[in-house]
Amino acid sequence: MFKMKKVLVLAFAGLSLLTLTIPTPAQTFPNKPITIVAPYPPGGATDLYARSVANGLAEWGQPTVVDNRAGASGLIGAEYVARQPPDGHTLLIGASSMFSVLPQLNPRMQDVARRIEPVSILGFNPSYVVVPASLPVNTIQELIAYLKAKPGEYGYGSAGKGTSQHVFMELFKQRAGVDLFAVQYKGSGPMVVDLLAGRVVMAIEQGPAVLTQIKAGKLKALAVTTAKRAEAMPNVPTLSETVLPGFEAVTWFALYAPSGIAKGVLSKIGPQIAKTMASPEVKERLGAVGVEASFSSAEAVAKRQAAETKTWSEVISKSHITLDE
Repeated sequence: MFKMKKVLVLAFAGLSLLTLTIPTPAQTFPNKPITIVAPYPPGGATDLYARSVANGLAEWGQPTVVDNRAGASGLIGAEYVARQPPDGHTLLIGASSMFSVLPQLNPRMQDVARRIEPVSILGFNPSYVVVPASLPVNTIQELIAYLKAKPGEYGYGSAGKGTSQHVFMELFKQRAGVDLFAVQYKGSGPMVVDLLAGRVVMAIEQGPAVLTQIKAGKLKALAVTTAKRAEAMPNVPTLSETVLPGFEAVTWFALYAPSGIAKGVLSKIGPQIAKTMASPEVKERLGAVGVEASFSSAEAVAKRQAAETKTWSEVISKSHITLDE
C-alpha cells in the first residue's frame, strides 16, 4: 500500500512538473506567419492600416502578410477571420460601419460580429462634404440652399449600402432638411469618378479618397463631419460650427481578432499596436492622406461601437435603409 501511494505521489509530481513546463499561448506567440485581413480592395484606407499593422507586427520576426478579401461591405473578410483559430495569427482590419451599421442590416453580419472581438482602435478618417468644382456653391450654407431650391432632383454618391458614406449622408439629409436620392457605387473609387464628372451633386467621403482631388481644385470641400477640424485640412470648417450644431460623424478603423483569443496574446498585441500607430513614420504616412493614427484599449473600441450602433439605428429607421435592391 505504501509503495502504491509513493507511485501515485511521484506520478502526480511528474504531471505537475509537466504542466509547469508546457508553454502558454502568450509565451509561444507568434510561432507562425501572421495574416492581416483587409476586407476591402487594395489601395484604400483599409489597405494603409493593414500594411502599417503588418509592418509593426513583423518586428517579432515572423512573416506578416496582408490578405485582401473584399466583398459585401466587409462581410466576406470578417466571416473568414471569424472561422480562424483564436490564437492571434489571423487578425482583421475593420471599419466602424462594419460593426455599428452592417449588423443592423444583415443577419449574417450579426452572427459574425458575435464571433469577433476588438483589439485596438487604429485611427480616424475625417469625412468631407464634397462637391464638384463646377457646382456654383462655395460654402455649406450655399449648398443647402441650392439643394432646397430643387428638392428630390439631385443624387448623392455613396460607396455602397450600409457604408459610413451612406449613413453619414442620410444623417446630413435629416439634420439639414434636404431631399436627395442615393446613387450607390461599389466603393469610393467609382463614386469619385462620377462626382468629378458632375453625375452626382455631392458626397460625404473620407479623406484618402478625395484629399488629392480637393488639393488639385477638382473638388470643393465645404465642411468636415468631425467634431473638430481635421488636421489635414484645418481651413475647412466643421458642420457643427457652421450649420448643424452638434453634428459629428467619423469613420474609424480598428483591429479585431476571433473571439476567445487568450488574454496573454492580447496583452502582447496591444502594446505593439500602440507602438506602431504612435511611430512618426506611420503618423506621417497616414497623415499624408488625411488619416489620424491612434490606438486604444479593446474596451474603448467596444464602448464606441455600442454608442454608434444606437446612433445609426435611429438613422437607419428614419431613412428606411435596407440592403434590398
